[in-house]
Amino acid sequence: MLDISNPRYVDKCLKMPHAKKVGYFLIENEKIFVAIQENEDCYFNKNQKELVEKYQNQIYPKDFHELSRAIVVESELFIGDTKLTCSVLNDGRRVIKDTSLFNALDRTRKGETRIEGFPPIIGSKTIAGLLTEMYPEQIETITPFEVAEFNGKTGKWYDANTIPIICDIYMEAEKQGLIKSGQQHVLEKAKILLRSLAKVGITALIDEATNYQDIRGKDELQILLEKFISEELRPYSREFKSDYFEQLFRLYKLPYDPTTTKRPRYFAGFTNKYVYDMLPPNVWEKLDEKNPLIYNSEKNRSDRKYRLHQYLSEENGLKFLREHLEGLVTVMKLSQGMDDFKEKFELVYADKLKTLGRMQSQYQLTLDMID
Repeated sequence: MLDISNPRYVDKCLKMPHAKKVGYFLIENEKIFVAIQENEDCYFNKNQKELVEKYQNQIYPKDFHELSRAIVVESELFIGDTKLTCSVLNDGRRVIKDTSLFNALDRTRKGETRIEGFPPIIGSKTIAGLLTEMYPEQIETITPFEVAEFNGKTGKWYDANTIPIICDIYMEAEKQGLIKSGQQHVLEKAKILLRSLAKVGITALIDEATNYQDIRGKDELQILLEKFISEELRPYSREFKSDYFEQLFRLYKLPYDPTTTKRPRYFAGFTNKYVYDMLPPNVWEKLDEKNPLIYNSEKNRSDRKYRLHQYLSEENGLKFLREHLEGLVTVMKLSQGMDDFKEKFELVYADKLKTLGRMQSQYQLTLDMID
């Protein structure tokens, strides 16, 4: 159940990294942008506060429109000498900014003919007819849509598959002798794009331009500690919810900004001690081994390449992590500060800490016997 009774405000709600979903409420043709957290709390933009207060009693879940969101910074992609602006969405779609797609085809939007019932990239009845004939099921694919951009704003974007579809249609138009003189420059651009895409697919080009391949991670690893350690690097998921970080900032008496993922470095020490150290002793050693700290000379600090939980197995590792975090966040919420939290943690997890202590002793004894 959405909680609209106590609205919260941030500078850019669409930029909140831990939001369950982002979008807007459409009320009387007004778009009220919102980020909805895992606990159904709603965050709105500060500059829309008056609008939220005006319609607060008229906001209902049925009026919510979810937006796809960009998960990487928009980047420039060059196909030959043609520059495109691209990104990747949370649902895996690779997208091209609408203005750059028009530029890529050497077209201007101002004053161009719009064909009723077709997306704006289709600028003539001839092209519209060929689209219906060749790709009748792809009209939605090549229709621009609103995206929550990485910078917290919104913009119109096209599915990247629009490019080969449009190029193919123009090539067919030439084959049938349907290209008019005013479309010749678009045809030439389409040929250049299609030739380039024949060598490397659009998906691979966007992944390279945005460095998205570094996020996907598909490195195969040997099987270690089967119950807790995953056989391969798991795709990134948000296992640490916003509640965890909100409470962590509160316990350390720091202001919490839900629109950023920047954290004090000592938060990692808290997470290691109160989360990962609660795993069986040998599990932590293997996580550290698989995903070691790597020194970055440019930043003058050491970081891990991936999130530690990406190496936990679904059946046991992640199940343990999720259940532990649920209980831990409850203890955090009941604590007034760090000293109070430490006392409550020792009390709540006393039996578990004793068990871990015995496991650690047995594990160390086993290692000594092997040596």
